[in-house]
Amino acid sequence: MSKLLTAIILILISIPIFSQSKLSVNKGQSTSILQSQRAKKVDEIIAKYHEYNLFNGSVLIFKDGKELLKKSYGKANLTWNIDATAETKFRIGSITKQFTAMLIMQLKQEGKIKLEGKLSDYLPWYNQTVGSKITIHNLLTHTSGLPNYTSSPNFPNQMAKENLSPKDFAVKYFQDTLEFEPGKDIRYSNTGYYLLGLIIEEITKKPYEIVLQERIFDVLGMKNTGIETPYRIIANFAEGYELDFDGFEKADFINMKTATYSAGAMFSTVEDLLLWDTALYTNILLNEENKRIMFTPFLPNYAYGIAVLKKKNFLGLNKDITQILHGGGIQGFSSFMTRIPEDKILIVLLDNTRAGTRGGELESIVENIIPVIYDLKADLPQPLAVFELYKLLKTKSLAQAITQFKETKNINKNAYNFRNFESDLNRLGYKFLLEKKISSAIEILRLCVEEFPNSANAYDSLGEAYLENRDYELAIANYEKSLQLDSNNENAKLMIQKIKERKQ
Repeated sequence: MSKLLTAIILILISIPIFSQSKLSVNKGQSTSILQSQRAKKVDEIIAKYHEYNLFNGSVLIFKDGKELLKKSYGKANLTWNIDATAETKFRIGSITKQFTAMLIMQLKQEGKIKLEGKLSDYLPWYNQTVGSKITIHNLLTHTSGLPNYTSSPNFPNQMAKENLSPKDFAVKYFQDTLEFEPGKDIRYSNTGYYLLGLIIEEITKKPYEIVLQERIFDVLGMKNTGIETPYRIIANFAEGYELDFDGFEKADFINMKTATYSAGAMFSTVEDLLLWDTALYTNILLNEENKRIMFTPFLPNYAYGIAVLKKKNFLGLNKDITQILHGGGIQGFSSFMTRIPEDKILIVLLDNTRAGTRGGELESIVENIIPVIYDLKADLPQPLAVFELYKLLKTKSLAQAITQFKETKNINKNAYNFRNFESDLNRLGYKFLLEKKISSAIEILRLCVEEFPNSANAYDSLGEAYLENRDYELAIANYEKSLQLDSNNENAKLMIQKIKERKQ
């Protein structure tokens, strides 16, 4: 539903190095010409991301209340060859959280809930021992200590397909244990935001989606936003896909209303999210005092449903800015939304190919285009390394493909995008294993070990490939190397034991 908070913050807290030279603009040029230059460059960058299968969907960018770019790239539906447009609706995943947080803050403003109030005060059916320790503030800031239910190994194949009421789902699956003392640490937890939705229903005596509709969507005129429910026909709704090495596949089914609920069940459009952004500069939804509370970061950069990053000397421009952001990821879809209030900048990326799992997340696209908005130069993105290697494998022998890949890499270190390269190589190796192309799997996983000699997981995977090839000595050698790098690798210990027992 969303990446771990550390993935959100660590990727974005560092400012990438860009050329500090300005886009060429003559003094006499008008603002409209400058805007046109910016839009052209941003479009060129995003088009490259689309070409490399690192983005497919709709983009909206505003600066100083003026549209810089509103454009869609690729298909909303590959089966029917339907283009994506600004009116295309996408799942937005964990961007839902800031809407849930807004409802809580509205109830707080009305005196119906206290941020220091306890979970058990509002959900008396919840485990009192645990619920009496967790405040509403803890739930909003991911400091509750509650385990993240979407991290359960049962989530993709069982929990995601349940058709229960949200309360029954919570009763069935949520653990009554804590990973840490509430308020003492921060760990991204969809569980907390799911419970906030149940609290909203308990206070208002209305379903969560109705409260959203009445308090936010109807007020702002967000006519193309809502909660996805099974069997509901939603006009202009994008179909979700996952990218495999051989092309796109339809995403697995998920019951959004039950499985993600108030933590991530919303769908929207780029234009509706502009209405949301615009409203946050006003008091139409919340007064100034409560907006200040909602957007104040806690431990260290997460506010209420949103990450808030304070950046000094932003892009070397001798100015400080605030970047307010959040991403979302759910079966077949990725989303990202960032705001810079000081310059009234809004960037929205809505994707229906789960592009957020490739090439360093959608955040990398934002990092790439923000300098252009500030009239700085930025380089075009590069293709994802593992997919370029796979293309070579289609036309050349395995040895030739790997040799040419290495040569290209050695000649130009910037020829490819190497983000997530280790996990991508590992995934390609396992693809060949599943296809019973064992020799190919071994060579790819050997390349992974060569590229990442300090990775215990790389050696563990290579050990498995050798085991599949019945090369027991090399299997043991690689499992032992994995253990040297990670003494807690229980799988390696178990496999070594099994191989030795088999040889006896």
